[in-house]
Amino acid sequence: MTRFHIGFVFLLLYAVWIIYRGLVKKDIRQHKDAFYLYTILIAVWALIYFWFFFEEITHIVSS
Repeated sequence: MTRFHIGFVFLLLYAVWIIYRGLVKKDIRQHKDAFYLYTILIAVWALIYFWFFFEEITHIVSS
């Protein structure tokens, strides 16, 4: 598994947590603080991840 794919594993785990808490346990409101924290962390991670990914692609294309 490459570094590129590992990032998607974290995104998938977050989506599974949301689905589990929202649809199965139906207690997402009780975990509101964790939901906000995880959402912010995923958003920051995604911005940094895609910034590095697109910088790498730009570097490869310009070479």
